[in-house]
Amino acid sequence: MPSKNICFNPSGHDTYSPAYSHVSSVPISGTHNLVSFAGQIGRDDDHNVPEDLGAQVSIALANVDKCLESVNATKDDIVQVRQYIVDLLHDRDGEKNVPNPVRAKLYAEWMGGRKPPSTVLGVQSLANKELLYEIEVICVVENKAG
Repeated sequence: MPSKNICFNPSGHDTYSPAYSHVSSVPISGTHNLVSFAGQIGRDDDHNVPEDLGAQVSIALANVDKCLESVNATKDDIVQVRQYIVDLLHDRDGEKNVPNPVRAKLYAEWMGGRKPPSTVLGVQSLANKELLYEIEVICVVENKAG
């Protein structure tokens, strides 16, 4: 079993920085790979970042879909998720300490009933001041060549 970690950027996926790759895949057995995706953000292929959290979440999830496709994986292969949200607890309709329901709704719809372990973290900022949302995903994927 080869033990080499393979890192790459999916075809058609915007490269945010030359300092890292979006996808890392390493064999964990003769039949499966552990695959992790760098944090996917709400920046589209034209480098646009919408101001709206919901729009950023939608773009980030579409970017995760590109990463899944690049390793022949599906959402059923996801074993862990981490979500980072700027200003997680914000004032909404006069309420304090209430998470924005848009992110949770979009994520739940995207997952389609799947519920892998997920951590949601409120952060002060992300890599760019325009960014409001980032999602990291870890999968275990069958190695079709194995």
